[in-house]
Amino acid sequence: MRRSGALTAVAALALSLVAAGQPHAGADVAGRAAAYHHPKVAFVGHARALPGGRAEVLAVYRCWGGNRGTHLWVSLKQGGQIDDHTAKELSQMEGTSELARAWYDTNPVAPRKVQINCNGSWQVQRYVVKREKGTLRAGRAFMQFCLFDSHSDPQGQDLSKGFAYNYRFVYVHR
Repeated sequence: MRRSGALTAVAALALSLVAAGQPHAGADVAGRAAAYHHPKVAFVGHARALPGGRAEVLAVYRCWGGNRGTHLWVSLKQGGQIDDHTAKELSQMEGTSELARAWYDTNPVAPRKVQINCNGSWQVQRYVVKREKGTLRAGRAFMQFCLFDSHSDPQGQDLSKGFAYNYRFVYVHR
């Protein structure tokens, strides 16, 4: 099976596992809008380094409340002192980009290309991240996926509502 076919199969499997037994939350039988729920990140991974200082990650997520006021930030950090810490330790630290030899994220990507779809359905999307410093290589990298829906605090100070994340080590493929 080709790589793209394998990734499609993995994404379909991940989506079916998280969606099993969970009703569609877009609207009820009478067509009324469904109630708001906190966003969920079911899977993020399959990181792949691309030519030209870019990389991509695959995500499976679900959020409600429409697309206005949403924000997504994705980051891959590799090498340097990143490897000296666990994902849990890194997730509780500020300034982890200073520790990394290579750092790619969504900040240099055009905002129209870093969109989330908050319609209550499970979404499977690939996100491109671009180089901030260094060169991402095949191997382990610390990945941060932060989804802020329309109910989140615009300043990001209160993370108790409208925020979902996934911080962990992933393997970057070439």
